[in-house]
Amino acid sequence: MYLIRDFKETDLSSLELIYHDAVMEQGRRNYSEEQVESWASFPYLYAADFRTLVQTGYTRVMAFHQIPVAFATLYPDDHLALLYVLADHAGQGLAGRLCDDIEQEAGRRGVACLRTDASLLSRPVFEQRGFRLVEQQPVERAGQKFIRFIMEKSLSSQAV
Repeated sequence: MYLIRDFKETDLSSLELIYHDAVMEQGRRNYSEEQVESWASFPYLYAADFRTLVQTGYTRVMAFHQIPVAFATLYPDDHLALLYVLADHAGQGLAGRLCDDIEQEAGRRGVACLRTDASLLSRPVFEQRGFRLVEQQPVERAGQKFIRFIMEKSLSSQAV
């Protein structure tokens, strides 16, 4: 059974692994091997940044039999910064459930418009959830070029 809960400090290494696994296993659908390796290395090459983002933001963990298998981070209050699902648990609706949770929290914080930076992989997920494309932005990470999709969704009708 899948349950959403708050992030705990003891989850950090699991979240690093979820991030790495999700990118390595699912990223190959849309990206070169070099791009995937560069993207997947973020929690390790920039461990302090990853840790700060997860700890400072509103991070929710999806656990399966108490083991973390997915997570999402809202940081700052109007930005869905991270959304990753372990490859073996992809396609189970976990990303959607985590998005619902993040959107509700953003609404509670008074956010009228939630933003995210989507990849080629996650863009369709966000579009299905009502996010709209604002702009495409070229970025470079560890010598690899990517296109990031800046997206947003109005939450004004969802405010709690």
